[in-house]
Amino acid sequence: MLKMNNFNKYYTFMKLFSSIKMPKNILLLHNKRFLVAKFPSTNIDKLIGQRIQQKRRELGYTAERLSEYVDISQPQLSRYERGTNKINLSHLVAIATFLKTPMSYFFADCMEKFEWNNDELDRHWLTLTDEQKTAFVTFLNTLKNSPNSLSA
Repeated sequence: MLKMNNFNKYYTFMKLFSSIKMPKNILLLHNKRFLVAKFPSTNIDKLIGQRIQQKRRELGYTAERLSEYVDISQPQLSRYERGTNKINLSHLVAIATFLKTPMSYFFADCMEKFEWNNDELDRHWLTLTDEQKTAFVTFLNTLKNSPNSLSA
């Protein structure tokens, strides 16, 4: 029986794999052990990353602390913040949870140019500080509970 060494296994796999047609937007990277499909990052990834970094800095957290919470390496978080890597959705949820920030915050810059995204209230809300948001919600609760309110 012929025993295949690693080179022969790799060569056979590459020969089989090369016959598979891949979409143009997928990069295939390989090292000595396996192939990895990598989707190239886009401008949206960069905008989301900038929002992550902005909020992290605004709240005074280090990249090291956030990466520990999300359970990723600090260089990986840095690649997310620079937009060089696409962010894993479960990582974005963990980041939003740690930063106590709605998921929509991270997508705000990605959506503002679309005609269908004309929610002026959302755009204004995102520009407020946490202190302003708290004051506004207090005002709304006061208005809602007022005996002189305009509601029937």
